[in-house]
Amino acid sequence: MLTCHDSRVSRWFSTYGLAEVADRLLVGALPSDAADVRRLSMFGVTRILNLVDDSEYQRGDRAKVATALEDAGIAEYRVNTVDYGGLEASMLDDTTAMISDWMDDGEIVYLHCRAGWQRSAAVAAGVVALRDNLDIDEALYRVSLRKPSADPLPHQREDLRRWWSLRRAHL
Repeated sequence: MLTCHDSRVSRWFSTYGLAEVADRLLVGALPSDAADVRRLSMFGVTRILNLVDDSEYQRGDRAKVATALEDAGIAEYRVNTVDYGGLEASMLDDTTAMISDWMDDGEIVYLHCRAGWQRSAAVAAGVVALRDNLDIDEALYRVSLRKPSADPLPHQREDLRRWWSLRRAHL
């Protein structure tokens, strides 16, 4: 299991860290500078799914990260979500399928929200449930075993369960 607590990365990234929650799927906090991006590169990350809105970055950090990602050759896809907000079924369908496809293609994926505790942990649980054909609560449990800080909000857990139930009903 990978973890990140290193003095060579930003204070935010080091505090909230990252963890490998499934083979080729890492979850964590938003990278805020070039050192954070270098750390992701050291872990072999090739794709990022960023769930953070621009307003969640400190002034100037988003531009630094975008430049560092481009320099490192790490492709980033962004889905703006609201911190502490709900998780729409269509967003969960799209993001879990996209991440799963990337993983099938051999990519090492970094999924993040601001702190890596709520939105990204919920999406990661959706990916784990999808790939391993698990009940959503079992997938949440597996993610939390590897990333103990993973703790989607109660309404996000309900959104995830509702999405999974609808998905299963259509199979």
